[in-house]
Amino acid sequence: MILFFAKDNHTQVAFDYTILGSLTSRKQGSKQVQFTYDTEEQLSAVINEKGEAYIFERDTKGNIIKEIGFDDMEKSYERSLAGIVQRIQRPGNRWTAYQHDALGNVIRSDYYDGTWETFSYDKNGALQETENEHITVKLERDPSGQVIKEWQNDHWIASSYDELGNRSQITSSLGAKIDVTRNELGNVLQMTASRSEQAQWTASMQYNELGQEIERILPGDVISKWQYDITGRPTHHRVSSQSRDTRRRAYNWDVNHQLRSMVNELTGVKVTYGYDEFSNLVWANQDSRQFDFLYRSVDDVGNLYETKDKKDRVYGAGSRLLETKDAKFSYDEEGNLVEKVEHNGDTWKYEYYGNGMMAKVIKPDMTEVTFKYDTLGRRIEKCSEGRATHFVWDGNTILHEYLSQANSVENASQTADLDSLVTWVFNDGFVPSAKITSEGNYSIISDYLGTPVEAYDEQGHKVWSAELDVYGRVNEFTGEKDFIPFRYQGQYEDVEIGLYYNRFRYYDPEQGNYTQVDPIGLAGGNPTLYGYVSDSNRFVDPFGLSECKGAKRLEKFRKNFTGDLKESRFNGHMDKHGMNHDVIKDILDNPDNIFYHKNNNHLLFYKDGDVVVVSGKDSGIITAYGKSDAAGVYKDIKSITDKPAITQIE
Repeated sequence: MILFFAKDNHTQVAFDYTILGSLTSRKQGSKQVQFTYDTEEQLSAVINEKGEAYIFERDTKGNIIKEIGFDDMEKSYERSLAGIVQRIQRPGNRWTAYQHDALGNVIRSDYYDGTWETFSYDKNGALQETENEHITVKLERDPSGQVIKEWQNDHWIASSYDELGNRSQITSSLGAKIDVTRNELGNVLQMTASRSEQAQWTASMQYNELGQEIERILPGDVISKWQYDITGRPTHHRVSSQSRDTRRRAYNWDVNHQLRSMVNELTGVKVTYGYDEFSNLVWANQDSRQFDFLYRSVDDVGNLYETKDKKDRVYGAGSRLLETKDAKFSYDEEGNLVEKVEHNGDTWKYEYYGNGMMAKVIKPDMTEVTFKYDTLGRRIEKCSEGRATHFVWDGNTILHEYLSQANSVENASQTADLDSLVTWVFNDGFVPSAKITSEGNYSIISDYLGTPVEAYDEQGHKVWSAELDVYGRVNEFTGEKDFIPFRYQGQYEDVEIGLYYNRFRYYDPEQGNYTQVDPIGLAGGNPTLYGYVSDSNRFVDPFGLSECKGAKRLEKFRKNFTGDLKESRFNGHMDKHGMNHDVIKDILDNPDNIFYHKNNNHLLFYKDGDVVVVSGKDSGIITAYGKSDAAGVYKDIKSITDKPAITQIE
């Protein structure tokens, strides 16, 4: 065994490796995760902090042919001679069968319950058409492969692009028209949206040198302004309407980029946050009140509790939540929640399609809420009591929703109530910007994490607001709660069932967990196979699969100047230090550390002894030093961190 330690002023982590360099254990404090390998040095098991094992069995070629989960749930894989999975034998005599084309692409999936999915591809291998029993999706692409038109049954969404490949216009068969103007770095300067002959909604934005939004001007003289510290973290958010402040928040961060407090500067209310040694968000407290703690305590494997002593919940193997103070929970053979019995006797039941997507919820009063999806996990219909809500998607976000009397996607266009049509406008990503309806246009304000917090009408009147707690529950709101149904990025609240639709799973904000096991298993990287993110002040999970940073501070900036690098639009003398463009781009895209030099406003991207120096003012690459030729202050990481003028960002 080879033992290494990683240590800073706050944490020490011990790593054990095999003689060939494979990680065998990671120990931090009292928590240890272990990894075992077969004779070919292939991973054979992951043993969690509780001693539960996730086991892999392989064939002679090294392909996984069986998985046994932390909860002893087994999956077996039947493969072709080429190693391609043809059938998955799942728990409870359930199965999935796949057909492939000559290139190995999946062209058909069949499930034990009789449901199916088909896929076809163009000559470049890009998805061209996909279908299930509910909907056919067709994609038309330009010569470069960008989608220029998407059909969802009878509805279509068309896209136009500028000369740099950025999308500049969106139109739809339901009358949407969204135009986007960008600066030379790709940041959105102006966005306009309208529907048919309706009045136009407009937003104008300004950015700092890191590509972060600092101002947004909206209809009704609504202005949103952001301030950031030198590392790109938000420190102040101010929203005004007709020169009157309507929202003011101040944020305080620690050296680990953890949010320590948030102050409502209009009311004086201060919320502080606490973290454990593993960077899990574990409590929130308002105004330092002794009895006003909201706990999000975490045990050794990542299970959540609402009390400090962690005695208010019971979890089974594999982190299945079995009981809380309010309810008991039951699961099927695959770990899907199938029943919740509240302590007052009210019972909720849940049913699923063969592919694992939730199909039906039966409420305590026996009312049924049913769901339909396309093959990409996008929900296209929600129906209850003979009334259906239909959704039309633009990529990964909802563009339209409307009501109909028909419980059928196929017949929806004949019975659609177009007066109920809502058009949603999103930023580049999962953050909504506007709601366009027949009654008017509404601007949406989001916090630094991308969570909607306020909405304003065209006259600048606030018509809706909401505040979430650390579980994502709406604990305060004005207006109709579901006027804006979006919560954390990628989540849509279904008030009928108390869950948030989160693309490939449903999130239960009351428990802080998903109702299903992560479809991508250990690859998800969430705290547990049912868990949401480790820190809901910093991370989001827009697909219900894996956590990612909600507030991207430097990613867009890196994209901007790696684009400049590709087009040779930079100043300096990189090549004389022995660094080629591909190496520099890799350092910018995948740095070990990022530093800020306050004396000259430079950013230093460090990776394995190599450094790229960037001008923060001009967003330009100045120079780069390879470890063999590096001289002076940037020779190694110690010489960087020893400089008083230099601060580590990431």
